[in-house]
Amino acid sequence: MIVASPLLTLAEYLAYDDGTDTRYELVNGELLAMAQPTGIHGGMSEFVNDSFRVEIQRLQLPLISKQDLIAVQTGQVRGKITCRVPDVVVITSEQWQEMRFREAVLTDSVPLLVVEIVSDSTRNIDYRKKRAEYNAIEIPEYWIIDFSDRKVTVLLLEDGLYEEIVYRGDELIKSLLFPELKLTPSQIFNA
Repeated sequence: MIVASPLLTLAEYLAYDDGTDTRYELVNGELLAMAQPTGIHGGMSEFVNDSFRVEIQRLQLPLISKQDLIAVQTGQVRGKITCRVPDVVVITSEQWQEMRFREAVLTDSVPLLVVEIVSDSTRNIDYRKKRAEYNAIEIPEYWIIDFSDRKVTVLLLEDGLYEEIVYRGDELIKSLLFPELKLTPSQIFNA
């Protein structure tokens, strides 16, 4: 017999603590455990976050880049809330200041750029579900870093839909948010 567990509200999700170090996303009101990333996954995430931070500092931009820290509410359907925790999130300094004394979750605004690093267990979620969710809330720029396929897919919001550009090897990744960024898939995969 299957026993249905009650759906969590956003407040319950933010207060949830099962006494472990397990991190969760909230998907349609249900907790979804996030797998512990591999060293390669963590290294790529850290490298991209550091690259964004250098560019923000160099150009004195009013932006903040955070790794594995900010949740993004991507939807609420019939009372079922979904909150994702991207690998890297770039937001405005103003958005960051608004979270100073509360949980780091965006509910009323969206990040400028999110990065997801594909794991074998998250491939379908990153390429399909999160793409649809991020498109629906109109995140302007979404990067999918795929180590197995050795490619970086950049999705740019254009007229309400994502336009996809795939980068490989030593091709310079073109970012709308960071137009002067000098970053290639090879650099990310060798991080």
